[in-house]
Amino acid sequence: MTDYQQWSEERLVAASQKGDRLALEFLIKSYQGLLNYVCEKYFLKDGDKEDLLQEATIGLIEAVYAFSMDSGKKFKNFAILCITRELDSCIKRSNRKKHQILNDAIPIYSFAECEAERSYKGYTSFMEKVLIDNAPSPESIYLEKEKVNELLTKINDTLTDLEKKVLNLRISGHSYNEITVKLNLQNKSVDNAIQRIRKKMSRDFIIRTA
Repeated sequence: MTDYQQWSEERLVAASQKGDRLALEFLIKSYQGLLNYVCEKYFLKDGDKEDLLQEATIGLIEAVYAFSMDSGKKFKNFAILCITRELDSCIKRSNRKKHQILNDAIPIYSFAECEAERSYKGYTSFMEKVLIDNAPSPESIYLEKEKVNELLTKINDTLTDLEKKVLNLRISGHSYNEITVKLNLQNKSVDNAIQRIRKKMSRDFIIRTA
């Protein structure tokens, strides 16, 4: 049996990127303290700590798959940035779409600018790139195609045909409006599909603490 306790964070990240699910689970568990600490700095009017923890863990998973082993940076700094950006991004989404999980979430604390912010240049979170309406160009997404495909392989079996179509169009750089036209759907249907994709990702990968 592999003793992951003897592994460095970077080794755990590298193994996770190659599909070692146990390494990913161990890494997530090891970050529970940090995730809880970050979530304590946010207040939910209509939600609870578990909702925040789910979003924070999604940010951590994004960091795992987006981290470059050749960057020369510490993974922890990058992870903190992705976690906080995911929570902040959820707050922005909730302000636009009242039915989302973090409705009326208000941050009462933000991390001071640190090395993580400076090292972020050149990195972006997969989910923030793809699952918000302000998508980047297809060219910029193509640069991380391998990482995107790696993540898609892991969650693809849990998606419906509609969810796969929506996600593939988002990865290709299409806006919500363009997707509604191509798939002949209402904007709300597209948004609901995106939210289901996020929930399925968290259900498949998030390891809850006892």
